[in-house]
Amino acid sequence: MRFGARVFKTGITVVFTLMITKLLNLEPTLIAAIAAVFALQPNVHRSAKRLWEQFQGNTLGAISAILMVLLFGNNIIIIGLTVILVLAVLLFFNLQSVSTLAVVTMIAIMDAPQLMGETTTLEFLEAAGIRFSLVMIGVFCSLVVNLVFIPPKYETKMYHNCFNITSDIFKWIRLELNAVSEYQVVKKDIESLRTRVVTLETMYLWYREEKNYFSRRYFAEARRKILFQQLISSTRRAFELLRKINRFENDYNHLDEDFKYRIKYELEQLMAYHEQIFMKITEKIKPEVPADAYDVDDQFEFSMMDNFVTLYNEAETDEERVQYENILEVISSIHEYSNSLDRLDRLTSSFFRFHADNNKINIQDETLDI
Repeated sequence: MRFGARVFKTGITVVFTLMITKLLNLEPTLIAAIAAVFALQPNVHRSAKRLWEQFQGNTLGAISAILMVLLFGNNIIIIGLTVILVLAVLLFFNLQSVSTLAVVTMIAIMDAPQLMGETTTLEFLEAAGIRFSLVMIGVFCSLVVNLVFIPPKYETKMYHNCFNITSDIFKWIRLELNAVSEYQVVKKDIESLRTRVVTLETMYLWYREEKNYFSRRYFAEARRKILFQQLISSTRRAFELLRKINRFENDYNHLDEDFKYRIKYELEQLMAYHEQIFMKITEKIKPEVPADAYDVDDQFEFSMMDNFVTLYNEAETDEERVQYENILEVISSIHEYSNSLDRLDRLTSSFFRFHADNNKINIQDETLDI
C-alpha cells in the first residue's frame, strides 16, 4: 500500500471543503465534498484552467435543471431527459471534460427536497442557488489545496522514474545480448516497461503545463523543461532499442561472432554514457566531463555500418540477407539512441555551465511515494 501526494491532497481537499461549508452554514455539505474530489487535478495549471470550465459546465447544468423543473416538474423521466440534454449541450460547446460534475450539479438541483412539498418558485430558486454554490465551493477548494499543499515534485519523480526504467532496460539488454533470457519472459516485461514509459511521458505533459507566473523565471523554467523532455526521449529510445533486440533475438544470435561483439561493445559504451549523464544531472560529476571515452569508432578500424555492409555483401543465401536486413533495424535503433544521448549530454553540459544561478534542479532522494 502506497500513499502518494495525490492521496493526501484528496483528503485535505475534502476536509477543507467541509470546513468552509460548515462556516458558511450551507447544506448539504456532501455536494461540495463530491465536487471537490471530482475537480482535483494533477497540477496547478490544470486546476486553474478547469475552474473556468467547471463554472461554465455547472452553470449550464444548473440553468437546464431550473428550466426543466419549472416547465415540466422533476419526475425521474424528466431528470433522465435533462441528463441527455445537458450532455448534448456540453458536447456542443466542447466542455465534455467537465460533464460528470455538471450532471451532478443538475441532479442535485432537480432532486432538492424543497421540490417534494408545496414551495414557491422563489424558494426553489434559492435552493438551486445554494446547491450550485456548494459545487463551486468544492471546485474552488480543490484549486486552493493544489496551489498551497504538497505541490507536485515533477522533476524528482521524472528523474527517478527515468533512472529506474533505464536501469531495468539495461538489465534486459545485457541478458538479451548474452543469450541467457527467455523470449516470452522478456516480451512480457517489455509490455510492463512500455506502460511505465507512457506514464512517464504523461507526467512530463503535466510538468510542461506548469507555469511560473513570474516572468523573470520564464527562461530558466523553459530550459529545465527542454532538458527533461530530452531525458525522457532518451529513455524512450532505450526502450525502443530493447524492443528491437527482443524482436530480432534469433537473428542476432546467428550473427558473425566478431560483429556480435561489436554490437555488444557499442551498447555497453552507450549504457555507460547514459549513466554518466544521469550523474551530471544530479551534479555528482562536473558538466565538463567529456564523452570521448565512449566514442566506439575510435576503438575499431571500421564503423559498424562498414562492417554491416561487408557482411551483408558476403551473405550467400536469401535467408542470410533477410537476417542482416532485420539486424539493420537494430543498428538503426542504436544510432537513434546514440544521437539522443549526444543531444542530452550537450543540453546537460550547457544547462549547468551557463546561467548557473538560475539553472538549479532540486532532485531529492528517492522515497516510497515516487
